[in-house]
Amino acid sequence: MGLHSVLYPWLVVAVLEESPSRLGLAQLAVLLPNLLFILPGGVISDRRHRGSWLARLYLLYTIPISLLLGAIVYGELSYALLIVFGMAYGTVSAFVQPARESLLGYASQTMMHQAVAKVVMVQFIAQGVGFTLAGQLDSVGIVVLLLMQMLMFMVSSVLIRRSHPELVEDNTELFTRKTAADLDQEKSAPRKNLRELRAGFALFTSDKTLRHLLLLVSATGFLAFGVYLVGMPLLARQGYQGGAGLYALMQVTFTVGIVAANFAVSRQKATFSRPGRLMIISFLGRGSLVWAIALLPSYWILFPVIFAWGAFSGLSMTLGRTILHNQVPHSHRSRAASVYQLCLFGGAPLGAWVCGYAVEHTGLAQTFAVIALLTVLVSALGAAFSPLWALKGASDDKSNNR
Repeated sequence: MGLHSVLYPWLVVAVLEESPSRLGLAQLAVLLPNLLFILPGGVISDRRHRGSWLARLYLLYTIPISLLLGAIVYGELSYALLIVFGMAYGTVSAFVQPARESLLGYASQTMMHQAVAKVVMVQFIAQGVGFTLAGQLDSVGIVVLLLMQMLMFMVSSVLIRRSHPELVEDNTELFTRKTAADLDQEKSAPRKNLRELRAGFALFTSDKTLRHLLLLVSATGFLAFGVYLVGMPLLARQGYQGGAGLYALMQVTFTVGIVAANFAVSRQKATFSRPGRLMIISFLGRGSLVWAIALLPSYWILFPVIFAWGAFSGLSMTLGRTILHNQVPHSHRSRAASVYQLCLFGGAPLGAWVCGYAVEHTGLAQTFAVIALLTVLVSALGAAFSPLWALKGASDDKSNNR
């Protein structure tokens, strides 16, 4: 995933030398499949054994990568092919995300913050390695990096299957966790999919706190993801006239911030007393830091700011997922995760396209400044009106644990 995050946008802006708006469109192609497939992906995942299902999905990643690799080897790389690659890659990710996320449901609620933090920490350490390898693009070559990426997906598939084997006990445990309503739904196959999707949405429509969590996550997708996916490569390319190495170094710095924040959380024994309040504050912090980046500071200021931006982002990731897993029943976690991811990545395609369009027509610094201002505004509204501000942690309010 770290290799993809650097190589894909860099092929657009540096190899094909496309415009910022075309970069935004390319990022939209990766994220758009989430709008179409992430909800069905959550329903399918709740029915299947997660380890076997995830192992097959990780192997599917090799198909679009093989397509891209073949085009590069034979000199047929084009913007249209990158769009096709992005949509195929994004489609597989739409099914992977809810299935992978639901595995966190096996952790204890009172220790959920540690489980989430450890997962995020390991995930982004690995991504940081991917960013570092991608930074060697000029010396290693794109073909070697894509082959390495394919190999890692195949290895991951094997390791996932081995770490979560399909056993009779797993199926028995899953059966005992099903409610009577779940069993009734299985008897009416023709409308089962629609009812299960509604059940996932009902978790959020019936709970005001979860609704506001989705609103904040949607704002994160539109504002934070937009500037991260499109603004960061353009910042390296246009703002500082750097190459792939500079962009990869920015990504590594951002990732180190995420890992540092989650390492601190993983060392914390007690759960968060006010997770919603801390999530809103972290969102405000990101807005303030994006404002600082808009000023295009010197490197000795830029990289500490990017590190802090990553730390706030890492904290927000853990807080949002902790709140989600502590608020929904185990039997619905894949569906709940799919709705959560839909809101996060549903705003990201539009945010990426708007960010690219704005940079092209108003400038890089001006776009960053406006996004920072909107982030601060959303944070102020959340602090004033959202029930997240008063939400208690699992150890403080057992009524939140369902």
